[in-house]
Amino acid sequence: MKAVVARQPGGPEVLEVEELPTPEPGPDQIRLRVAYASLNPLDTHARAQRVAYKAQSFPYTPGFEFSGIVDAVGANVDRSLIGSRRTFLGAPGGCAESALAPVGSPFCAHFELPDDLDWKLATVMPCAVYTPWHLIHTAARVRPGDTVLFHGAAGTVAVVGSQIAKQAGARVLGLCSSADKAAFAREHGAVDEAIITSDNDWVDEVRRITDGRGADVIVDGIAGQQAPRNLEALAPFGQVIYIGAIAGTAPPVDVSSQLYAKSLAVRGFLVYVAMQQSAGAETPAILDALRSGRVRVPITGVWQLDQVAELHRRFENRELVGKQVIEVGGEL
Repeated sequence: MKAVVARQPGGPEVLEVEELPTPEPGPDQIRLRVAYASLNPLDTHARAQRVAYKAQSFPYTPGFEFSGIVDAVGANVDRSLIGSRRTFLGAPGGCAESALAPVGSPFCAHFELPDDLDWKLATVMPCAVYTPWHLIHTAARVRPGDTVLFHGAAGTVAVVGSQIAKQAGARVLGLCSSADKAAFAREHGAVDEAIITSDNDWVDEVRRITDGRGADVIVDGIAGQQAPRNLEALAPFGQVIYIGAIAGTAPPVDVSSQLYAKSLAVRGFLVYVAMQQSAGAETPAILDALRSGRVRVPITGVWQLDQVAELHRRFENRELVGKQVIEVGGEL
């Protein structure tokens, strides 16, 4: 089978397409004939050994999000799954013609796809819809009148999250690095104010827009050394939720000097944990929102396996907007 492989950690250039044996599922695993994979920030972090969470050994095949048809199962797995259309999030390997997925892991999620859901949307749905849905409703518990701020407002989680937050009654602000990205966030999301960070001190802008109060919720997938500025931009009893670290790990938080004065909260978020806790209770509402068009996912690029290195490069240079999918087997 064809697969994208990194033999050692490094930049996007370490990714190459190779011919590998088709893997056999072990106990508690299923094997999918892959239709599409989708770029997840964890793909790049694992390739570069940038963060400890989900750190991978090498050789490494990216693809933490993928969809396909189950064509084999290992021991302890119900054989009736064979032939089913499924989407998966949580372990790498999707950038290959066949991929293994664990069943029953608390840090992975997979489920059967309705027949009316197309492969591309099915591939991105766990990260692009379930993540912002749980961010707004489970983690942040957004209430009418709250102000929610998204870093990287032209990214998919922010675009879809802004739609969901707006429907929950929130005021939505978004940080963008350029005017083009601000326009994309306004067109595809539901931001009330798009703040262009290259033109403004974003903390000052948040304070100005909120009459000095600050944001009730900040969702940050960028992190890095500038992450402590989130605390400056929070309202009393506000919370910052970290969902990624494109710019590197955030510095430690000093509870005494940084949190007490405004009763602030800092937390991390993993969608797998939320989905394990909910046991799928949110799925009917999510499918209804997608079918009705109340939630729209901007899939803006379709790439081939031999383009994955370039996809990683452009993502890490922050040149992309919306969600990117990788065609593997295509429309199975």
